[in-house]
Amino acid sequence: MLAIIGLLLIACEEKEPEYITPETPSVENVKLEEGPWHEAMELKKQEYLLTMDTDRLLHHFRKVAGIPTDTEEYGGWEERELRGHTIGHYLTAVSLKYELTGDTALYNRGEYIVEELRKCQEEIGTGYLSAFPTEFLDRVENKDPVWAPYYTLHKILAGLFDFYIYGEKDLALETALDFTHYLYDRIAPLGREHFQEVLDNTEQGGMNEVFWNIYEETGDTISRALAEAFYQESYYDPLAERRDHLKGYHSNSFIPTVVGVAREYEITGDITRKQISEFFWNQVVDARSYVTGGTSNGEHWNSEPYHMHTELGASAHESCCTYNMIKLSDRIWDWSHDVKYQEYMERALVNGILPTINRETGSSMYYVSMAPGYYKTWDTPENSFWCCTGTGLENFGRIADYIYGVKDDRLYVNQFVSSSLNYEEHGFTLVQNTSLPDGNNVNIEVEAGSSTPLKLAVRIPSWSGDNYEATINGEEISPKPAPGSYMLIDRVWQDGDVLDITFTPQSWYSLLPVTNEYVAFGYGPLVLTAKFEEAEVGEDMRHQYGPYDGEPIDVPEIRFNTENFEDYIEVVDLENRHFTVTSKEGNKIDLVPFYDIHKEYFSVYLPVDLGESTISVSEE
Repeated sequence: MLAIIGLLLIACEEKEPEYITPETPSVENVKLEEGPWHEAMELKKQEYLLTMDTDRLLHHFRKVAGIPTDTEEYGGWEERELRGHTIGHYLTAVSLKYELTGDTALYNRGEYIVEELRKCQEEIGTGYLSAFPTEFLDRVENKDPVWAPYYTLHKILAGLFDFYIYGEKDLALETALDFTHYLYDRIAPLGREHFQEVLDNTEQGGMNEVFWNIYEETGDTISRALAEAFYQESYYDPLAERRDHLKGYHSNSFIPTVVGVAREYEITGDITRKQISEFFWNQVVDARSYVTGGTSNGEHWNSEPYHMHTELGASAHESCCTYNMIKLSDRIWDWSHDVKYQEYMERALVNGILPTINRETGSSMYYVSMAPGYYKTWDTPENSFWCCTGTGLENFGRIADYIYGVKDDRLYVNQFVSSSLNYEEHGFTLVQNTSLPDGNNVNIEVEAGSSTPLKLAVRIPSWSGDNYEATINGEEISPKPAPGSYMLIDRVWQDGDVLDITFTPQSWYSLLPVTNEYVAFGYGPLVLTAKFEEAEVGEDMRHQYGPYDGEPIDVPEIRFNTENFEDYIEVVDLENRHFTVTSKEGNKIDLVPFYDIHKEYFSVYLPVDLGESTISVSEE
C-alpha cells in the first residue's frame, strides 16, 4: 500500500494555481554538493578515473582486432577470461561523472575509448567487438567451460550505450548496434530451446536490460528480439507463479537479469514482468538481506527464505548485488511510488555502498563480511579489476539518479544528499543541504526568478520519531505526516522559500532470523557496527576479494533484551554517533557507523547471550 500522507499548503489565491509539470530529473539536472557522496565521487575520480591508463584498458581489444599495441595488460580479471568488462564500467562512470561535473578530461578519455573501440570493430569487420576471441562464444554456445562471456559483453554494450546517453556520442550507439546485430546472427540460429540451455549454463549479466534499452532508444527490432531471447525461463517462470526457488542460485547472476525484466515491463506493459520483479524484490529484501541492505553469501543464496542464521559468512554481501538491488528498487519505485522502496534504497546506499570505498585511496570492496570479527579488504589499481571494482567505479555518480523523482506532476525528494536540482526550462532550482546520514537536518531552498507553483513530496523516514520539526520560512507545518510516508506540499513557491526539517533519529535493533542468535543495532539511517582493534594483516590479505583466508577475532556475546533494548545501548558521543554495548562479562564494546570502519576488526552482527537475554520478537 502506498504510504503517502498529504499536507496541502497553497498560497492565498482566488483559484487553484496551474502547477508546473516537471520532467523526470536526469543526471544533467543534478549537481552534488559537499558531503560524503561528493567526497567519495571526487576521490574515485582522482584516484581511479583520471589515473587509469586507457590504452592498457584497450590492450586486449586491439590484440583481438590484430592492431599492434605496445602497452602492458592490466592484471587481475583483466588478464583472465573476463577481460574487457572493466572498460564498460569505465565508460559508464566517466560519462556519468562528466554529466555531473562537466569535467572535460573525463569526457575526452571516454571519447578516446569509444573511437578506439570503433577502430577495433572496423578492423575485425563483422561487427564483433571484445577483448577475447570469438572462440569464447563458440564455447558458451556449445555449453563448454568458459567464464561468462555474455556477462563481459553486457558491460561493454552498457558502457557504449551510457556514453551515448550521457556523453551524447552517436558513434557509441552505432558501435553497440553493429555489435548487437552480430550477436543476433550468432544466437538466432541456435533456436530458443538450445539457447535456454546455454543461459542455464552461464552468467549473462544484464544482457536483456541493455537490449531493451537499445530497442527503446532506436526501435531496432533485432535488439528487441535479442532482449526476448535472453529471457531466462528457469529464472523467471517460478517467480511468475510466486514460488521462491532462489536457494542455490548465484545471486549476482540473477539480480541484474531481473532489472532487465523490469525494463521489459516498462517498455511492453507486460504485467507478468511487473509481478516477477516485485515478487523477486520482496523475497530478496525481506527474506534474504542483511541489515545493511546487502545480500548473498559466497555469491549465492544458500538457504530457504528467512533462514539467515546460516548466512553470516566472511564472503557475504557481494557489493555488486547491492548495486543491482538498488537499481531494481529504483525501477519498481517509479511504478508504485511506495515509500518502502526508498527506505530500502537509503539503507543500502548508506550502509551497503558508502562503507565499501576506502576513504584514503578510493579503492572498492568485493565481499563485505557479515561474519563477526573480520576486517575490510579492497581492490588495487593494477591487479584486481573484479566485478565490484567495476560497479565501484560507477556507484558514487549513480547516486544522482536516486535523489529525486517525478510522478505525474509531483516532484519527490527521496534521498537526503546535499545537491541541487536545476529545472532551467521552468526557471527554478531546488537546493538541498543536509547533515545526513550522520546528522538530523534537511534544508530545501527554492531559487526562482518568479513565482513557481510546484507540488513537492519529501520523504519522512521511518527511522525518525514523530516529534520531528518541519517549517516553511520559519512557520511550523501542522499537521505533519507520520514517519514512513511522504509530506506533500502544494504551494506557489517564491525565491528564497525554505523548507526546514529536523528529524529525531531513533535507536533500533534487528535480530537475524530464524534463531535470533545475532543482533545488529542502528541509529537513524545508520547501521552501527562493533569496532575493535586494528587488524594486523599483510597487504596481500588486505587485497583479496574478502577476508576469508584470515582469522577473525573472538567477538563476545552481549547482554540484550528486546523489551527494553535501549537500556543496553549507552550514548558516548551522540554528535558523532558513538555508542557502546556491554558484553556478558561486563566489557564495553564500541558501536560506530559502519562507514567509519576502516582497518579495524568489526562486527555488524553481535552474538546474543540467549541464556541471560529475553528475545520476544524478530524485528527492528
